[in-house]
Amino acid sequence: MESLSEMLCMEVEMDVSAVHVDTIKSIPAVLELPNGVIVGASVGFSGDIAGTVLTILSVESARKMADILLAGMDEEEPTGVLTEMQESAILEIGNILTSPFIDVMADATSMVLTQSPPSIACDMLSALIDQSMDGSQISDFAIVFNSALHVVNQDIDCNILMLPDPDKIELLFKSLQHP
Repeated sequence: MESLSEMLCMEVEMDVSAVHVDTIKSIPAVLELPNGVIVGASVGFSGDIAGTVLTILSVESARKMADILLAGMDEEEPTGVLTEMQESAILEIGNILTSPFIDVMADATSMVLTQSPPSIACDMLSALIDQSMDGSQISDFAIVFNSALHVVNQDIDCNILMLPDPDKIELLFKSLQHP
């Protein structure tokens, strides 16, 4: 989280308390997300395997994280879930948070992966997953990283979902077992 620490000019730590593979249908219960709208920043990847990494935040956590980054510069009232500046901040934070997951996967599997620019959406989890896959086939499974960010004496819950192309998920697991 060195990049995020440098951007914020303060210490940022990320704890990943658990990593597991779950069915897409079970993710809302596994993540214990509030019912309703949540915030997702997604970064697609392509190359030897394709997919998306999605940073999931509750609306409260997204606002808290954006406010830390913006340091009081955003006085605008949101017309939707987030202000335009908050969305921009979450896009940047999502990009910084997801990039290491893609890089580590590429290194661990010796695969060549290229990242696409991040996107953001505020919606129900199932809609975020559909949007992040951008019309691609959606896997029945996701790799879930239960995480928390620690910034300025605040704990911000976030979860990272890796949604690999279902046609290549077996290749991914084989590569992880025998890099």
